[in-house]
Amino acid sequence: MRYRLGRAGTDRAIFPDDALAALHELSQGALREIDRLVTAALRDAARRKKKLVDRDVVIRAGESLMNYE
Repeated sequence: MRYRLGRAGTDRAIFPDDALAALHELSQGALREIDRLVTAALRDAARRKKKLVDRDVVIRAGESLMNYE
């Protein structure tokens, strides 16, 4: 994640450690699921004008993806 965010042009931590742990837990380490969760969490954080994607945003994104399926 940090590598990909760095390649995208950011040098600051957008996802705190607890949010990264939630991403890993919800995705069970599956890269496609991590990508889906990160995309949904980034969109949600942007809508709420948040500078950090915290654990609550990640959990909310996971819940919305579960309800969508």
